[in-house]
Amino acid sequence: MAVQRRYRVGAVHALMNAIPTTQMAFDRNWSSADVAHLLDGSLYLDRSRGTADEAELAHRVDRLVKYSASTGAEGIIVTGSFFGEAARQARQGMEVPVATSFEGIIERALELDRPLHVLATAPDSATLLTAEIRQEAERRSRAVTVASEAVGGAMDALVGGDPERHDELVLDAVRAVETGTAVLFAQFSMERILPRSAAARPDPVVGPASEGVARLRRLITQG
Repeated sequence: MAVQRRYRVGAVHALMNAIPTTQMAFDRNWSSADVAHLLDGSLYLDRSRGTADEAELAHRVDRLVKYSASTGAEGIIVTGSFFGEAARQARQGMEVPVATSFEGIIERALELDRPLHVLATAPDSATLLTAEIRQEAERRSRAVTVASEAVGGAMDALVGGDPERHDELVLDAVRAVETGTAVLFAQFSMERILPRSAAARPDPVVGPASEGVARLRRLITQG
């Protein structure tokens, strides 16, 4: 009986709460991967407080990505929704694939052929994902209808130690989206309630961690 090839994959995080949801996504979508999680909480703290500029944050992401690769990672995903451009800069010249948090969910969203509604727990994440969806749709000459919404108070509840309140707020927002519309979560940390959200409505509810893992798997295993 052939032994399944195991891959080492790096996951770079700016928020501690993204680690368990990322691991759950790997467990569901690529259980044979050995995931090496790397957390730098200064990225989220300094961006949210304005104590580091974009150039400095991009420099930190670049160092984290290169460090992850140096430990044997055969592919890397940067889970922070704010750090997509930094991840794109960091992967220049890399010998292993480096994925942003949005690339997988954008690919899936444009396959759904229905209106899209982006939900985020941070306003900037909703804005960024919506903009990237529209840019990719334009690049593909595809028509797309996309709205976005930030769920007020949810992120404060999560980082403040009240995940149940976070979940209630996001689930209420999911239920309120018009029937016939696909819901897109903008942040990895939101996937903690993906199964409950999917059960709450007949239309697709899509998470960036699950789609990001699936895309990274294709990049690594299919070359």
